Amino acid sequence: MLIGVISDTHNDISSIKEAVKFFNLRGANLVLHCGDIFSASAAKEFAALKCGFKAVFGNSDFEHSALENVISNFGIIQNAPFEFTLKEKKFVMSHRIFTTAAGKYDYIIYGHTHIPRIEKIRETVFLNPGEACGWRYGRRTVALINLETNHCEIFDLDLEN
Repeated sequence: MLIGVISDTHNDISSIKEAVKFFNLRGANLVLHCGDIFSASAAKEFAALKCGFKAVFGNSDFEHSALENVISNFGIIQNAPFEFTLKEKKFVMSHRIFTTAAGKYDYIIYGHTHIPRIEKIRETVFLNPGEACGWRYGRRTVALINLETNHCEIFDLDLEN
């Protein structure tokens, strides 16, 4: 199972389209968004994914009901922490990091800092895909998790598409 991870799209429609294209070309089975989509019009772009979609609200997602209305047509968005299990792996997704949860989950997926990070602490993988919008640090990044191999990797959209 291949999982795409994205965060901090901040209403950047062109970056969302590039990320959707990236995930579709690689055959992602699910995409996780760690918050800060920003608007319902931006969220509509994720409907072009050829897979499932789960998201959490970020600190810049003020239109909760509008985002829920749009995303409910192709996925789910909810308040963090969003806990779920895939292929016997425990996940928690939030916009901000849960450092105290190491050991309780196999994967802690988060955004907010705009800084890409993959780090294993004890048995837990902490993954931040960075910023898809690229406006703070100049890199438009996303991540992929291969649940069969437990391999995680960060990709720069400007180099991949």
